[in-house]
Amino acid sequence: MYTDKQQYLLDKVENFMNEKNISQNTAGKIIGVSGTALSQIRSGKYKSNPQKIFDIIENYFSQEHTTESAYSETDYVETTISGNIYRVIANCQSRGGLAVICGDAGIGKTKSAQKFVSDNPADSFLITINPCITGIRNLLKIIAERTGAGQEKNISDMWFSIVNKISDGTVIIFDEAQHLTLKTIEVLRSFSDYFSNKGQTLGICFIGNLNTISAMGNRRAEFAQISNRTRQRKIYRSTDIKREDICRIFPVLSENNMNAEIDYLLKIARTPQALRGAVNLFSNAYDNENFTYAGLVAMAEFMDMEV
Repeated sequence: MYTDKQQYLLDKVENFMNEKNISQNTAGKIIGVSGTALSQIRSGKYKSNPQKIFDIIENYFSQEHTTESAYSETDYVETTISGNIYRVIANCQSRGGLAVICGDAGIGKTKSAQKFVSDNPADSFLITINPCITGIRNLLKIIAERTGAGQEKNISDMWFSIVNKISDGTVIIFDEAQHLTLKTIEVLRSFSDYFSNKGQTLGICFIGNLNTISAMGNRRAEFAQISNRTRQRKIYRSTDIKREDICRIFPVLSENNMNAEIDYLLKIARTPQALRGAVNLFSNAYDNENFTYAGLVAMAEFMDMEV
């Protein structure tokens, strides 16, 4: 009744349903056809042109194969920079007080923080700042939400709710900290001081771009208390990226002694595009099935990348 190709596609559907442990209706929704049409196709009772349905099925599994074979970036790879950032956060947790980590975009700051919180879920929190939550009330609300503290009506009650919920030896990491205002930084400092006065530790770690450290390192009177309480200030730049980092991120290159390709990606990584740019370039070249030196160069030109 069906051609070999059509029967092959029906077998793909059957295997798909068994592997995912899903119903025929659910499979139809995922593939892009109605459950009724799929049922009639499988039973050989579809009255309209069945090829239209088979075309949809073939298109779905073709796209699925493309997704499976596409380059998949590793969530976290310890590089020279990311390893150092991880250790700064760990030190901030153990010693308490304030720490400031800043640097160029795309060098792995956020992934280092995410990795630390993933490794230490019980006593570390990561909060990403954006311009919408820079006010004191909004910032306290999100801290309370993350720590499980009560959402009190006024600011002072919310502050006490948070300090009573946080335990000794905790670290709170604020990513994109360049958005924080002086007043909100003072509030965060007060948390750390509260624990310090009790003989306990609470680490407050700020991560952001280069503007972050230039502000918190300012010696003007209004920043003096913050600056004096900052135990660590670390600056990282894309030019600090090392060749060994490229080898770790793209092991397929080092495993096959593709030295020209490694050097080219290192060159990309040391520009303002940083590691993120190198990963995007390799990913596109990989998906294009040509991550040789020539393939990388051609893809960089296609992406209008600065080299």
